[in-house]
Amino acid sequence: MLFSLVGDALWIIALSIMASATRMAWGRMTPETKVPLQFALNGKPTLRLKRNLALLLIPTAAFFLGLALVAFNRNAAASLEQSVILFGVRATAAALIAVGHLRWLKAALELLESEGALKS
Repeated sequence: MLFSLVGDALWIIALSIMASATRMAWGRMTPETKVPLQFALNGKPTLRLKRNLALLLIPTAAFFLGLALVAFNRNAAASLEQSVILFGVRATAAALIAVGHLRWLKAALELLESEGALKS
């Protein structure tokens, strides 16, 4: 039970970090801004989406992944070994998704800044 609650707390922290960074980036862009979503190996953007979709895509996907992991955790047998393993999966996934989102957002903002597409 304790592992489940701590896992929930870690997901809440990760989602709040992503939401905060997304909100900051949202305010620096106009609604028409095309945000780079995917980058090639040479650093050039290969896929761009409008601000609304691009900025909300990763946090929304992370939210639904977190819900799926919570449902799986609640339906799993309550042995100590399984609880520890599921906690490890949830904690690792929350951290990796948050770090990945922040790295992508930093790269996207740097590119948009160099293109002059951001508000000051």
